[in-house]
Formats: sequence, structure tokens, C-alpha cells
Amino acid sequence: MPLSLLPASSIAAVDADALIAKLARPAPASIDFTEVRVSALLREPLVVSGELEFSGPASLDRHVREPYREDTSIRGESVRVEREGEQPRSFALKRAPELRGLLTGFSALLTGDVPGLKRSFDVQAQGTDESWTLQLVPLDSRARRRLQKIEITGHESTPRCFSLRNADGGASVMVLGDAAGGVSKKPTLESLQKLCEGHGA
Repeated sequence: MPLSLLPASSIAAVDADALIAKLARPAPASIDFTEVRVSALLREPLVVSGELEFSGPASLDRHVREPYREDTSIRGESVRVEREGEQPRSFALKRAPELRGLLTGFSALLTGDVPGLKRSFDVQAQGTDESWTLQLVPLDSRARRRLQKIEITGHESTPRCFSLRNADGGASVMVLGDAAGGVSKKPTLESLQKLCEGHGA
């Protein structure tokens, strides 16, 4: 069942624990996404779209379908990436703080695991029950060398965007569910912020 079908309910403003508990839902879960990556190494933002599948606390699949096909599977501490036309490759999750952040963040949110989230992140909540932001800052200093913070924005009980900010100034903004269709053909961080805050599709 898509995350967009989560029942709307009142969420206490600036209460991170209550917010995370309200977002919890049983696995398996799936949701469409459009992801925009911004980096000094890219001439223009890279935009991809596809589907996320969450099967449990240590299991996440990211299926990219446009503009190329790529499947990333996280199982425990192992990552496997299969891209159309290339040989599959596998590596340890510790080599990819961004993927670990994605897995830890989604897992904790969808399972309502507040203690688990706080073991890895400093967790802060802002906003109201209608429009809120969760900010997750890695507690591990080594992780912060790559991943500065994660921001999750949403409305009522529905996450809208999952943004990873890298220490080098780069960013990855994943727009979720129905809101994914509102990403423009030439997105900027400013336009994405407005969309994530609900000032768009």
C-alpha cells in the first residue's frame, strides 16, 4: 500500500517521538519517487524516477526506471547494484553513508523505531501537524564527513520529501508519492524546497 494512503491524523508539533510513531506502518511498503541529485561534479541536476520497496528493518530496494534502469538492493550490511548493460556490483554498506542514511531513516520511520533512530541520529522536529520537518544529523563523526544531515518533510501522516545533504555541498532530494509528479524538468534546490513544503504539486 503506497505511503500516500496512510491515514491522516493529528501529529503533535515539534514532538519528534510522537511524529515518528504516527508515521509507522507495517512492511512490506512501496512508494514511487523522483530523485534530484545536485553536485559540483554534475553540469546540471540529475533527475531519476522509480520505486522504493521496504521489506523490513534491514531490507530496502531502490528501483530506478527513468532515464535508465538500475536496481539497488540493501540487505543487512550488503549492497548490490544492477544496472542495465553493466555487470552487477556488490559492496559493504559502510562504504556508502548516504545509502545507510536512507535505509536507517526509512526503516526507523516505517517501523516507528524511535530508539533505533536516536542511536544513529540527533533527531529534531519542527512545524505543525499539517506541515512538519524532521531533521536527522548523524551522531558518528565519520559519517558526518560524507552525510551532513537528512531532512524529511511531510504533511499530516504522509512523508513528502526525503533529502540528504552531503558535507561537500551536494544534495539528493527524493520527492515521494503523488508529489513526485511536481518535479520540474529543470529543478533547482529552491524549487524543490517549495515543492517539499507543499507549494507545488
